[in-house]
Amino acid sequence: MQALCRAWKKYKGQIKCHHFKKYRTKKQMIRNRPLHIPKVQFHKLIQYWSLPEIKAESEKNIENRSKQTCPHRMGSTGFGIVRKQLRDSKENNEEPSRAEIFTVTLSSKKEKEIDPKSQATIDELKSRIETRENHEDAFVQALGKDQPGRLRCYGASITKASLKKHEEIRQVKVECNDMVSPLQKQIEGVCGLLIVMMQQINPGMS
Repeated sequence: MQALCRAWKKYKGQIKCHHFKKYRTKKQMIRNRPLHIPKVQFHKLIQYWSLPEIKAESEKNIENRSKQTCPHRMGSTGFGIVRKQLRDSKENNEEPSRAEIFTVTLSSKKEKEIDPKSQATIDELKSRIETRENHEDAFVQALGKDQPGRLRCYGASITKASLKKHEEIRQVKVECNDMVSPLQKQIEGVCGLLIVMMQQINPGMS
C-alpha cells in the first residue's frame, strides 16, 4: 500500500510539473492537459492547485526538501537490496549496520565527488567507529534521532515497531528450529529401528 501511495504521489507530481507549473494561464493549462484526464476533472484539479492554502503548503514542502542533506546515491536500488548485498558479502552473513549502509548508499558508483556534508558525516562515522564506539550509537550521534514513523537506511515501509516485530518472529523461528531438529533425529532413529524390525520379521522384504 505504501508503494502504491508513493507511485500515486509521483504521478500527481509529474502531472503538476508538466501540465500546471509549465503554463501561466488556465486556458493554456486546459489546452495542454493530459489526454487521459477528462477536461472537467482537470479543470477542478487546476482550481485545487490554485488555492492559496494549497500553494502555501506546496512551497513549504519544497523548502523542507531543499533542507535535506546526505542524499541517497543508489538510484532505483533500494536499501533492502543494498542490505542483502552487504550481508551476502560477509563470511558469516552478519547483518550490516546502519553506518555501513549509510556509507555505501552515499558513495557514487561512478566515483563522482561526494558533497561536503555527506563526506563530513561519513568521516565522523568512521572516526567514532575507530574509537570502538558502537555502530548504532555512532550513527545516532552523527545523524541525530530518527523521526517518528521512519527509520533511516531501512526504506520507507520499515519502522522501529515493524523491525522489532520482525526480530521477534525471527527469534521464534530459531527457537522452533532448535526444538524440531532433535525431534527429527529421534523420528529418524525410530523409523530406522522399525525398518530393521520389519526386515527381521520378513527377511525377503525390500
